Amino acid sequence: MSERQKLNIVDFKDLEHVTIVAFGDNHVGSKHCDEDLLKRHIDWVMKTPNNFALFIGDNIDAATRDSVGAGVYEQSEIIQEQMEHWCDLVRPLANHGKIIGTHDGNHERRVWKSSGILIGKVMAKDLGIKYLGPSVMHLVRVGGESYTMYSTHGSGGSRLPHTKIKAVLDRANMVDAEVYVMGHLHNLSHHVRQYYFIDKKSKSVREGEKHFVICGSYLNHWNSYAEEAGYEMMKKGSAKIKLSGLEHRIRVSL
Repeated sequence: MSERQKLNIVDFKDLEHVTIVAFGDNHVGSKHCDEDLLKRHIDWVMKTPNNFALFIGDNIDAATRDSVGAGVYEQSEIIQEQMEHWCDLVRPLANHGKIIGTHDGNHERRVWKSSGILIGKVMAKDLGIKYLGPSVMHLVRVGGESYTMYSTHGSGGSRLPHTKIKAVLDRANMVDAEVYVMGHLHNLSHHVRQYYFIDKKSKSVREGEKHFVICGSYLNHWNSYAEEAGYEMMKKGSAKIKLSGLEHRIRVSL
């Protein structure tokens, strides 16, 4: 997938349903990364039929000497080791075709800003998976159904639950999709918006749903910068987006 391409077509036409597990903010290499939890979730996707992973960025911590705060001193590995470590963790998924792509986040982009190297793209190439850049639109075909999804690492400094979900809701001002998936905010959250649309085939007004998802993180809170700054403790883990191929149905679980 080229950096300029904004549509990722994913075909699961032979499946009755799929579950897309959104892995956001792994922060591998940070001393605060809950790697045991991350490994359990990766292993669950690996062993469960019809489960596929989408990585939303900040896959590694990638703190540099020029980064804000003391992150460079809170890492357990240098950036090269972090890249190799994360690739080793997810390679079984890549080898079995269970990754639909990876974004990079603001942490990977630190290296881009300082050196011009897109380390997210380097890791994707090493794994043989799609590099999705900062954001992309997906056309996901499952059985006889098709779904539209937008995913991005995202941005912003929201601290409260309602301002965090608003950051995802605002993406609908720019992109029209059924599912919006965003990371960065280290929160697990889901909001459903009902809306009316015109069905051109039946020439009737129908009701639809838009799902707005913040996909969580794998950072521990205690003794981290979040605890020091008084940020609210957030549930760790990944959002799971289940798409049916037998009827047009979307289910999200946290």
